[in-house]
Amino acid sequence: MADNENTTVRIVDIARMAGVSVATVDRVIHNRGKVSEENLARINEVLREVNYRPNLIARSLASGRRYRLAVVMPRFAPGEYWADFDAGITRAEAEARRYNVSVRKFVFNQYDRSSFEKLLVRLHDEAFDGAVIATLFAEMVAPFVRELDERGVPYVFVDSNIPECNQLAYFGTSSFDAGAVAARLLFDRLDPDADIVVGRIIHHGDGGSNQCRSREEGFRSYLREKGFRGKLHYAALRLDDEDYNRGVLDELFLTHRTIAGAVTFNSTCYILAGYLAARRRTDVRLVGYDVIRRNGQMLDAGVVTALIAQRPEAQGYRGVMALCEWLVEGRRPDAPVNHMPIDILLKENIQYYKNNLI
Repeated sequence: MADNENTTVRIVDIARMAGVSVATVDRVIHNRGKVSEENLARINEVLREVNYRPNLIARSLASGRRYRLAVVMPRFAPGEYWADFDAGITRAEAEARRYNVSVRKFVFNQYDRSSFEKLLVRLHDEAFDGAVIATLFAEMVAPFVRELDERGVPYVFVDSNIPECNQLAYFGTSSFDAGAVAARLLFDRLDPDADIVVGRIIHHGDGGSNQCRSREEGFRSYLREKGFRGKLHYAALRLDDEDYNRGVLDELFLTHRTIAGAVTFNSTCYILAGYLAARRRTDVRLVGYDVIRRNGQMLDAGVVTALIAQRPEAQGYRGVMALCEWLVEGRRPDAPVNHMPIDILLKENIQYYKNNLI
């Protein structure tokens, strides 16, 4: 039986194309025994031409080796952004079991830096062969992955990239460009002198996630380039504290009557949208991120102008599978940076969109 996921190309076919014996091809594919440099080069050239992929299941079962992956991600409630990411992890986990790869999730509070610090302490004592890491707290992720480098543990980044690290791959959007997209969606609908509200969720211990900061940089850069003459006003908001948020926003809109736009750089745009709906502020254009249930409802109701999505399920799935292929097969991802599409959702097309595009 062919040791290949493509049944149209067998080892005997590769041997014939390379002009060598089947045994020589077998030694190259399974990395056992010596092969001359000339034959190795000829075989590798044929393997590239036919896009040969070894049977990972057979290889992993034959070796008897078991691998453990750690997924470091925020905890979530049903209907939130990270629930879609988790769905991708779960789908990949089912496939990974066939390769003797198990997956364990380690969660933290994305709005509390100390929660992530405590998790990192815990991870020091955990044994795993690879990690998928959500990079919300970039300042702490960087020293943590340096320890993984020293231990020889490969890791994949999701959510946002940290280019100076040695990650096997990144799966996610370009956060900077996603910020520029949000700016364009607002700028094209506003007078250049209009002011914009930036909603920020209050974090405990630091100034927000790595991704939100990168999105804001892209947002500001686009506005500068286009000659934006208004002002950005920041609203520090709380999760699940409607009374507090109403007071903050009432004062902001009362003081700055030229506000005509609003944006949030994470998935909580429903908070600003809820306020605008309650105050019947149909004159304010609001752009947010992520197709979670509450955001989608506000988009469908016409309170949110547009949502920007980043396919979280695909991020989770591809992150786990990239580590499986590297650990079992020694095969690197096709590219170190794998950008997800920056999807723009409007009231007219949201009904056709699904986060689980893989």
